[in-house]
Amino acid sequence: METAKKFLAQGEPQKALERLKKILRQAEPSDEWKVHELIGAAFHDLADAEGAAQAYFNAAKSDKFLRSQRAHFSNYIFALHYLPQVDAEILAEAAKIYNSLYRDAEPLPKKNRASKKIHVAYIAPHFLDSSAARFYETLLTDYDREKFFVTAWSLSGREDDFTKKIRRNVDKYFDTSEISFEETALAIRDAGADILFELGGHTEGGATLQIAAYRPARVQISGVGYFDTTGLDAIDFFLTDNFLAGGVENYFAEKFLTVDAAFAFKPNEKMIRAKKNLPRHENKNLTFGCLNNFMKITEDYLDCVRKILDAVPNSKIIFRDTTPLASRQKVLVEKILHAGISIERVEVLRGADDFFEDYAQIDLILDTFPYTGGAMTALALYFGVPVLNLRGELHHSRLGAEILRLAGLEEFIAENKSDYVKKAADFTARKIFFTNRLTDTQKFVKNLYGRFEKFFKQTGDNFD
Repeated sequence: METAKKFLAQGEPQKALERLKKILRQAEPSDEWKVHELIGAAFHDLADAEGAAQAYFNAAKSDKFLRSQRAHFSNYIFALHYLPQVDAEILAEAAKIYNSLYRDAEPLPKKNRASKKIHVAYIAPHFLDSSAARFYETLLTDYDREKFFVTAWSLSGREDDFTKKIRRNVDKYFDTSEISFEETALAIRDAGADILFELGGHTEGGATLQIAAYRPARVQISGVGYFDTTGLDAIDFFLTDNFLAGGVENYFAEKFLTVDAAFAFKPNEKMIRAKKNLPRHENKNLTFGCLNNFMKITEDYLDCVRKILDAVPNSKIIFRDTTPLASRQKVLVEKILHAGISIERVEVLRGADDFFEDYAQIDLILDTFPYTGGAMTALALYFGVPVLNLRGELHHSRLGAEILRLAGLEEFIAENKSDYVKKAADFTARKIFFTNRLTDTQKFVKNLYGRFEKFFKQTGDNFD
């Protein structure tokens, strides 16, 4: 397996995959999950969501260690969201299976409350700047300190400027990277957490869920950093709003905690500086763009792109990945050719830190489906570039449409693929203006903490 790992490190996932398939035929049963895990990594580096999902499922099935089995199955659930053929029933069933991996989990005994303030504990795989951080930052920096005591619990020892900002603003910050999940849960319980808000969901192998399973807090909530049901009985509520939640509540293990808007976007300093310094290029012909993770690019999406380019003479499209991997760049070029799109009308770029400059070149972002952009959609609007979205039926596939709705740009929401192609073909480049509901972080914080306070008043000191 060391040779396969070396191939992966060198950016040669196809060679790694070929090596791993040979190893799998000879692997001891106790080592099979390790091979499947690496196969999943290889498929990720090839932007093959279906292959990755199957590999993670196989890893979970062959692993005998419960902690890592849960992590593999979290990766599997996350990968399922990339697949267009996966519906609400399949996702809900996968979430139920995940919950069954906790059938023997025992919740921690509760402790009496020791503070008059409501203690809200946020737990995340890390508190590094990220797409998710752009939506939850203000929850940890702008709360009412007279009424609430806020702690942050990181599963990683890594830090950046965002981490330092969180450290400065919360009442207490904890690095739990050197202790076990159970010890972390005990520490949260002993710190007197009334509400545990887990921001990870099934990202990063679902590590935050493995801690929430111990029920260290009286009320436990998921959302913002994750976009779908966790499936875990230990999570009481999922933060959402009426647009996202409509018609899908029966597929969630959690009760819905519904607020006016389930998030608010806040650009970081780098984004603010880039916007101020970004020169706008006037394109002679329309330039479309897609700056989403290449794993989100499906055959149906590329078919729509082909029809749009055919309908708009001399137009082109820029694709940029969220990773710098040459292997994924090569794979997308092959998919584009297979879809019948002229490569002369396409620019395929690897992920890079200076991607903000792309917004100066693009007239309209063509959002992916069914897995839409989140922070990338909000960021494009912030830079003044409109985004065309195909509204899905599931909670996670409505995220892009919800961002446009909050921005007051419903005209850019398509109801089906034909409508998506027509709206793109009829588009005329223009400056957009969006409402401040998308970036109204003060209202978001006020509404959510108001709900927390309501919990307290309704249930009393015991939060029963």
